[in-house]
Amino acid sequence: MRDKLGKFDDIVTNWRLMVPIILSATGLIIAIKFGIEYSLLTWDHVTTEDAQIKTTKIQVSPEITGRVRALYVDEGATVRERELLAELDPTPYQSEVDQVRAILEAMAHELEAAQYDVTLTEARYRSELAQAQALLTRRQAEVQEAHVAVAFERARVRFLIAEQRAAVEAARARAVESQALQGKALAEWRRVQELVTAGVLAQERLEAASVAQTQADARHELATQQVRQAQAQLQTARASERLVEMKQRRLDALLAEVRKEEAAVQFAQANLATVRLKEEQIHRLHAQKRALDARLAVAELQLARTQIFSPIDGVVVLKKAEVGEWLDRGQPLLLVANPRDLWVQTNIRESEIADVEVGNNVRIWVDAYPELQFEGRVVSVGATALSELAEARPTEFFSKIEQRIPVRVALQNPQGMLKAGMMVWVGIERQRRPARVRP
Repeated sequence: MRDKLGKFDDIVTNWRLMVPIILSATGLIIAIKFGIEYSLLTWDHVTTEDAQIKTTKIQVSPEITGRVRALYVDEGATVRERELLAELDPTPYQSEVDQVRAILEAMAHELEAAQYDVTLTEARYRSELAQAQALLTRRQAEVQEAHVAVAFERARVRFLIAEQRAAVEAARARAVESQALQGKALAEWRRVQELVTAGVLAQERLEAASVAQTQADARHELATQQVRQAQAQLQTARASERLVEMKQRRLDALLAEVRKEEAAVQFAQANLATVRLKEEQIHRLHAQKRALDARLAVAELQLARTQIFSPIDGVVVLKKAEVGEWLDRGQPLLLVANPRDLWVQTNIRESEIADVEVGNNVRIWVDAYPELQFEGRVVSVGATALSELAEARPTEFFSKIEQRIPVRVALQNPQGMLKAGMMVWVGIERQRRPARVRP
């Protein structure tokens, strides 16, 4: 027993033997510790080394063609959004802007003169048209009034003539009747006279017959005078027809005046139509001006595009052209990256993708800081495998290979220690699901 203890003491006191033993034991303990931690980590995390830190990178290119006049930044320069990065030669674009502005100025003067001419011409022609229409309206009213007067006078004369004709006929009838009564009274007087002479009747009866005859003569004379008066009035009524004819001639003259005024109105309307032609010319000038305005806007936009600005806050990571070079539209000039907008792009095996969902917590390690652990969160899971994104040609040989699904992880980098392009190791917290039984 003492011999064994003595040998143990010799081994313990012999540092040459103890150092390897201690190192081996320490390494074994560390290996066991990391093995246990890795086993525990892989038990509830999906792990992979196929992961890299990505960032927003924007290629800055000119939107027009031109020669690089100035370049204000170099690689590694920090830039702000809308900061001037470079300028192209503006000479041809400035010339285009000046030319279009000169044409627009001349057209503005032409439009002003044309509008002034149209305003004056339209006012004059509208005044002439209003006067012609007013005179036409007055003539038409006079014609209407004359129509009414002629119609009324013609009706009145016709009625008067008819009335006087009836009066003449009535007077003639009375004259015939009075003549018959006169003859009858004369015959009665002669008969009474013969009877008085014969002593049959008394003298008083003859005197009475004589009085009756005298009255019949007077009535016949009166009837004859009434016939002459009625005929005279009929002639007067017929003379009134000449007055109607005079009024009709006046009406015809007024109708001629109306036709004349109608022609004047049509002439004024035709003159006003020429104003419409001038207005159409002004519309065409306005259309040409709008086209020139659009051309000027394009020219000014092209001139503004000779200045190239940074689209984001970031750092210039690559310069692809120098001052004096000719650049085509879309040709790369600078590459700007945003170091604050970082995320991890990782590819997960398809056999483990079922345990990954948006919102899962993520642990991240990077070789530059092995003692630190960074945190993240799954923000998207790819809809297809990486092999679907590659344009691979079909082949007659097939071997099944486990595919990988892209997963994007939002990254927390408060101190800016992580850089784009770093390869990282990630562990995504598994999303436990109930086991499914195949049918």
